[in-house]
Amino acid sequence: MSSVWPRVLVVVGSVFLVAFLGACESPDPADANVEPPPSHLDSLSTTVPPPADPGTPPALVRSQTLYVPAYSHIYLRDARRSTNLATTLSIRNTSTNVPITLSAIDYYDSNGEHVRAHLDTTRALGPLASTYVVVEVDDIRGGVGANFIVRWQAEAPVPPPVVETVMITGANTQGISFRSTARVLREDRVPATAVPADSVVSPDERP
Repeated sequence: MSSVWPRVLVVVGSVFLVAFLGACESPDPADANVEPPPSHLDSLSTTVPPPADPGTPPALVRSQTLYVPAYSHIYLRDARRSTNLATTLSIRNTSTNVPITLSAIDYYDSNGEHVRAHLDTTRALGPLASTYVVVEVDDIRGGVGANFIVRWQAEAPVPPPVVETVMITGANTQGISFRSTARVLREDRVPATAVPADSVVSPDERP
């Protein structure tokens, strides 16, 4: 009887090994075209949409100068213990039909000293497009009072872009993440009444 158990254990172990290796295989590229799995939304009842209402035009702007808080590190418990953070500056053009032009993305430290210019020339950000800047986790020159100054402009009035920083770290098995949104320092704002309602184009109407 004792000689049977080793063979049984070998067989069972082989079965588990084959199953494990099969689960680790790379996914079949054809699976990318498979319909997504059902979601909780499928359990909601369908309705007939109400008549479309153009609503009130949003506040539109032609240009902005933005201050975006950032943190290259933060303190834990007291001022002697800190952890470094990786920072991602995210810039998202919310206009569905007008590109915006980025003219400056400057990084400053806690003393207000210029650390780095992330743009060497103007760059166009297309409708509904986004871009980003990364400050690596080991670059702590900015300090706890770091910030970005972002300047942009557009040829036509557009909804303001979404600009924010996301700070994250996974050091010491303790994950920390948070975000900071941009503050407007200056802007060329267009009164909503001066913009025709039909000038705001929805994504479905984009060419």
